[in-house]
Amino acid sequence: PQSFKQDHSAATKTLRSILWNLAHNQLKPNEWKKLAQYWKFADGHIKIIEQQWTGPKSYREHGHRMLLIWWHSTQLKGENVIKLLYEGLVHIGCLNIAEKIRAESSKDTDSKKCTIS
Repeated sequence: PQSFKQDHSAATKTLRSILWNLAHNQLKPNEWKKLAQYWKFADGHIKIIEQQWTGPKSYREHGHRMLLIWWHSTQLKGENVIKLLYEGLVHIGCLNIAEKIRAESSKDTDSKKCTIS
C-alpha cells in the first residue's frame, strides 16, 4: 500500500492554497462527492473520507481530504493537475469556479516567467 505524506514545499504552495480554498470556500455540500465519483473514487473510499469528520460543515474537510488524495495520485502519474481539476469542475457544473482556478494558476505561472530586457 502507498502512504500519503503531506507536501509543505514552497513549490506547491499555490496549488495547496487553491485546493484548500476550493474545498472550504467554493464547493457546495456534495459537490466534492461528485468530483470524487468523476475521478473514479470507490464508494468505500468516499465513505471512509466521510467518517473522518462530522458536523454541518464537515463536507469542507471531506472535500479537502479527497482533493489531497486525488492530487497525490495525479503527482504519482505525472498528470496535469490544473487541467484535470478544470475538467472535473466543468463536468460537475462548476464552470465559473474552474475558470477562476485556471486564471489563478496561470497568473502564478506567469509571475515566475523570466523576461530579458
